[in-house]
Amino acid sequence: MRDSDSIEHALIEADDQLCEVLGRNIDLLPIVFRFGISPNMGQSTLEEICLRHKIDLDFLLAVLNTYNSGNYFPNTDSIDLALLTDFLTKTHLQLKQVTIPLLGSLMQKLKIKLPGSKLTITLERYLNDYISRLMEHIEFEEKYIFPLVGLLNKNGSGSELKTSTSKLKKLFGQHNNVETEISDLIMIILQHIPEDTDIQLFHDILHTLSHFEKEQVDHARFEDKILVPRLLKLFGTKF
Repeated sequence: MRDSDSIEHALIEADDQLCEVLGRNIDLLPIVFRFGISPNMGQSTLEEICLRHKIDLDFLLAVLNTYNSGNYFPNTDSIDLALLTDFLTKTHLQLKQVTIPLLGSLMQKLKIKLPGSKLTITLERYLNDYISRLMEHIEFEEKYIFPLVGLLNKNGSGSELKTSTSKLKKLFGQHNNVETEISDLIMIILQHIPEDTDIQLFHDILHTLSHFEKEQVDHARFEDKILVPRLLKLFGTKF
């Protein structure tokens, strides 16, 4: 069970100081970075920061609270889809530039510690396969799904809208196994940690995978609960 599902988080509000928000949940730091916000703003409130940097306060609060608590979700009709797709694109970039390279580095360390072991070979194969499919999924979203927001603004043709509807339904089906697959990988590791090994390395791997899983689940929630239903509704189509 994810921590955010079992712990009651206080709602993040406009007059909360950024340092206090991050102090309560440091995992929100990369989320803040995606808005172009520097964490060294001291005692500035979220509202003050948004005014200073021309950031949509309501959208920032919606995103932070969604990532902060699995029990929270914003009013789906109030979310600006252009802002959402921009945020999701930056999330993809963070994944490609930070999370995946970090996992690759940890796997290299594990291969050095346990060269040729069955566990290392299995984890590397499993992880590489998952990341390969995830990259295909990201490419699909950025090529076919996110541009639909612009298509709506341009009043696309009937054939364009029909093709777009099928792609949206395909996207919705791609998220079904996101949480299960990473959870399975974590369980494989937990069940096969060797004795007299580098426990800190395994902790780093498991912690990174757990955070990776949570990010993927929250990312999918934004798409499945907001982006896809809103676009289908605007296209005049139902699941």
